[in-house]
Amino acid sequence: MGTEAERQDTRKAMAFDLFDILDERPEQTTYTVEEIKKIIRVYVKTADQK
Repeated sequence: MGTEAERQDTRKAMAFDLFDILDERPEQTTYTVEEIKKIIRVYVKTADQK
């Protein structure tokens, strides 16, 4: 299952991945809750396809 340190590293990596996704569109400075949920859903669904 992994150690606590590995789980924390995974969470941090996910957060930075999401930052990168948001930074892809610097012209969009605000997001609705629904837009953020959609970004997270797509990220989770496609994360294992790398």
